[in-house]
Amino acid sequence: MTSIQELYGELWAEGSALELELERSLEPRGTEWLFETFAALGPKRGELVVDVGSRDAGHAIRLVREHELHAIALDPVPLHVERARRAVAEAGLEDAVEIVEAGIEAMPLADDLADWIWCRDVLVHVDQARGFAECARILRPGGRMLAYVTLATELLEPREAERLFEALAIVPESVDSAGLENRAAAAGLKLVSSTRLEGEWRERMIEDGTWDPGDDLLRLSRLRRREGELIERHGEAHVAARAAGKLWGVYQLLGKLCPAVYLWERGA
Repeated sequence: MTSIQELYGELWAEGSALELELERSLEPRGTEWLFETFAALGPKRGELVVDVGSRDAGHAIRLVREHELHAIALDPVPLHVERARRAVAEAGLEDAVEIVEAGIEAMPLADDLADWIWCRDVLVHVDQARGFAECARILRPGGRMLAYVTLATELLEPREAERLFEALAIVPESVDSAGLENRAAAAGLKLVSSTRLEGEWRERMIEDGTWDPGDDLLRLSRLRRREGELIERHGEAHVAARAAGKLWGVYQLLGKLCPAVYLWERGA
């Protein structure tokens, strides 16, 4: 056990070598890295990318513009579909981006259709066995799927996981890396690469000033101190979802959650 003399006299001493090391940036990759990774894979003009869980189609629009692709932006949430249609119209890309209201588990698309699948923040919310089977079905032989997914680590305590997953509509088994990889393989998708990002994206957001974990923690503290009142006013589900959303990035920084990027390829 650390002694008081050691803690205050040495370990927490002002100007420690360790503290100085921690002040130095590790040059973390940010969210742009996912687009850079896709570009490095060599998409060709006129190829089709299916963005599953496209939300407002922002990613699909960017991929189409940067690589002269065609895209299908697919999402099961009517609000997202409405926003996607508006965004595509404003971008003048109605001929290049098709909007489809559907989920990854049942895509109303033909077999062997897509050259690429872009999948960000989707796989934790779905039946992965069905989702991967559908992705393998719509990909042409040799087609590839690039997916960003957040995994749980051994640091995430069971009670933390239960509250987080219930509030954020997360399928518990979907955050296990071994299970995810096995389900993809069973669907006929060959693993090309996997990259565990740990807290990199969050570090970059802090260094760039695009995210402030202190603000999220402040709001969490306010929420906890007024939880009963807020639940009565806004509903338990709303309060729980807000709290879990604030914890998500903090848990990534703490190593309880681990973002990862996977690349799969459909075999012949």
